[in-house]
Amino acid sequence: MRARRRRRLSSPRWLWGTGTVLGLAVIVVCVLLITHNRTVPTSAELESNEPSAVVSESTPSADPVVAIETVPKPELSKLDFLPGSLEDVCDFNEFPTYWYAEDGLTENWQYHIKALESNEECRTALEVHMSTANPYHFLFSAPNQATLLKFVVLDEPFTFERIFANPADDLTRMQDALSRSECLLTGDETNWELRETCHADAFLNFALVNVFCFGEGVNNRIRSVSEGRNPTLEQDRMLWKQDLEDEWVEQKCEGLDPTLELTAENYPDLYALVMSLQEPDADKEPLELLVELAARFGNEAAGLTQVVYRLGWNTWSFKSEGYKFGRITNVVSHSEWMQFAPKWGPSTDRFQQTFYMLAKLSAWRLDPRDEIEFDWEFVARHLCEPPYEPIYELRTDSSGESKFVEKDDYPSCQEIVHELRQQDIKFAPLLQVMDKFEQVALELDVYE
Repeated sequence: MRARRRRRLSSPRWLWGTGTVLGLAVIVVCVLLITHNRTVPTSAELESNEPSAVVSESTPSADPVVAIETVPKPELSKLDFLPGSLEDVCDFNEFPTYWYAEDGLTENWQYHIKALESNEECRTALEVHMSTANPYHFLFSAPNQATLLKFVVLDEPFTFERIFANPADDLTRMQDALSRSECLLTGDETNWELRETCHADAFLNFALVNVFCFGEGVNNRIRSVSEGRNPTLEQDRMLWKQDLEDEWVEQKCEGLDPTLELTAENYPDLYALVMSLQEPDADKEPLELLVELAARFGNEAAGLTQVVYRLGWNTWSFKSEGYKFGRITNVVSHSEWMQFAPKWGPSTDRFQQTFYMLAKLSAWRLDPRDEIEFDWEFVARHLCEPPYEPIYELRTDSSGESKFVEKDDYPSCQEIVHELRQQDIKFAPLLQVMDKFEQVALELDVYE
């Protein structure tokens, strides 16, 4: 079993690279605070050039006592949280600002843990919230990036509750499946009829438990605000929410038997068998292959997984390509998806390509199992609700100086849909998509 993750204090996202820099910063702060609390020297003291200190009158022989001030807590506005929500029950409005808590000068860096320990209702709300959450939304997607698992509504939601229900049983069922020849699919073979008999869900559950609990999955989660960007108050609260979620996952992982980790040492025969099922020129890890096997057997969630990379100081990847074996085969390679996936501001060309993509994917299909239900609320919010990923334009100011500035003048979704309707479109599926989108965007109040 891995050692419990320390709360990212060692990450260069907050510490600037060396202990020397931090040490100098602490020294400077202490000097400033000491100076602030010294008494004003008298003329006699200045003439004698002797150092002075504040000493208690009641204990003249005591060592000098210096008063150290604490960093004042910034005043925050209050947010209106949905009654009964995790943010409401855990009283997020009382949390300090996230970066203030991270600076190491206060005890607030574990504020979320203290809130859990002192608030039973908060613990219950977190349990409900996490049990119904999709693990892939935590691990494999950026906050502003569309993924197939956000885009498609699953008949059977994939949740944390499912992967932590009984990992030992999932291992046993997976071993049983791989002992039978019909489940040993190789290359690009797919047989969705094997979903139940080959225990497709066990492969996905077991793989995700290993990723989160033995593969440092939580540490590789993308945060809601990247380094160097000033968070809004809502984003600041989201960072605390993510810490609560991470704490829940860590506690679940700590209760697992360490022998559940899939390694060549723990399970030499199983490990070798799984690795043998990939194509000769492939370079996949066993957990990635387990997810793809689940997709080949017909598991819906596994059939929507995509490759993800984390680039930076700690490069990490999970190269599951289950989408190649699911209901939306190769859609992520199409230009329409590449236009839709990033959360850019509204534009006519992007909306037009997205609506055509939705029209094609929602077309009637011979096999009802191939039909796709989209999360229209996600689509509308992704296209119409800021904040958007920054796009920079070269602009010239009044003095004639040209520089790149972030674009901030986007048309509304209503304006773009109105412009598209002026094209006198005759394609019925496209018109149906636009009508549905308009209806949902109006209901969510993100249209105008």
